[in-house]
Amino acid sequence: MSYFDEMIATERIPDSYVGWEQYRREVTEYIENNCRVKKESGQDADAANSKPVLALWGIGPAGDIDIGRLADNYRLVLIDRDREAVLSAVREYGLKEQDYIIADIPFWHVDDDQYRLYEAMLEDCADTEHILEFLTGIATANSGKYIGRTESGDIVNDTDRYLDIFDYSVAVGLHSQLNSRFAALLYHYRDNYHDEDLRLISSAISGLNEAAVERLNDYMYHMTKDVLIYGYEVAACEDQTCAEKLANAFDRRDVETMKSVEHIEGVAQLMKDMSLHMNYDVELVDSRHMVWPFDTAGGRKNYVMGFAAMRKI
Repeated sequence: MSYFDEMIATERIPDSYVGWEQYRREVTEYIENNCRVKKESGQDADAANSKPVLALWGIGPAGDIDIGRLADNYRLVLIDRDREAVLSAVREYGLKEQDYIIADIPFWHVDDDQYRLYEAMLEDCADTEHILEFLTGIATANSGKYIGRTESGDIVNDTDRYLDIFDYSVAVGLHSQLNSRFAALLYHYRDNYHDEDLRLISSAISGLNEAAVERLNDYMYHMTKDVLIYGYEVAACEDQTCAEKLANAFDRRDVETMKSVEHIEGVAQLMKDMSLHMNYDVELVDSRHMVWPFDTAGGRKNYVMGFAAMRKI
């Protein structure tokens, strides 16, 4: 088994539905509090078409968001490349067919064959120039404006941009994952390259992250009418109590705590993109921090997660 295949096998977290129960409840409540459901007079609250449309980007198996609870008040669009993971979530939460649609919106597309080729290049000590050309090709291939197709008869049409089709959009933990496999593979094969080569390749991956984050945020912005919610990793702690103290310090906007944190790849680019758009085309309406007990097996990794709800202006 290649290292890439081992990575894939470890991406599914065991017992997440049980281990993340409190965190999932907090995330779901945050979504509900910031994505208000407005009931019109005489409207049937149970009718699917009367519900606002909530898009959940990169939802996967939904261990961190209670889609069963959200389906009571929203019509869900479950966006992910891994259809089987989404279907497993649908079964886990007991969703009915009228509650949701599944969509694959290829805002940033890298398939497994490309990862395997990249791994083979690293394993074979390919020239740094060839690796940089490969990563540049990934960016170029994702530079078009095609929005992709969904599986909803209400949404699919012949246009290749869909504007304001969702009332609300949510992406939790997605920005840091867009190109994380490239970085993880490079780290695994780091002994095959000199420090300067590693710096050049890492810089190229950072460039990929910047392009991917801008592209994801652009899609979310243009496809959403009202509120956008981003959830992102702020810090990681072995001890959950330590993570809770950090989360409280961030909520108090403690300057020293905020200065002490260096954002990971994907999140750093998200912070930059948010700052460029804040008070220009979006306004911050709510923010808070939570503790995500990520490691359900050993309990040795707890993420402090930041959440930002922004309304389009």
